[in-house]
Amino acid sequence: MEFDFITSFNKAFILSIKMSAIIILVMLFYQLFQESKFYLILQDIINFPLKYIGFTKKSSVTMVVGLILGIAYGAGILIQDSLSGKMTYKEILLSSLFLSLCHAVFEDTLIFVAVGANGFLIIVTRIILAILIIGLLSKFLKNKIL
Repeated sequence: MEFDFITSFNKAFILSIKMSAIIILVMLFYQLFQESKFYLILQDIINFPLKYIGFTKKSSVTMVVGLILGIAYGAGILIQDSLSGKMTYKEILLSSLFLSLCHAVFEDTLIFVAVGANGFLIIVTRIILAILIIGLLSKFLKNKIL
């Protein structure tokens, strides 16, 4: 079996085009989405399960951004909210850990689906594991200084 550089290059190039298209479309969608009323509705929806694992509505924006666009955007919002005093130390820690475990859920999933993975299985597994781990940590930190 011979290595065919041209075929490999073409496949890699096509995959790069697919990944770039997905990332660009997601970023454009978020810019439009952020200005909509649905963004606030989604914030309330996401806050419902997150409140049971130690988050408040103030920190749910960080989760929305981190889940949709990734850890870099989520971290930017997290830094801004922590410096402004909108979040407690516990929320900052839990948000950081949550985004470390479960970031860019849609973007990453779309990229993996482009190469043949099961998107539903990826999303469900990542979200459930992140919620369980953060829920346990939140209970543990309940009686701590944070």
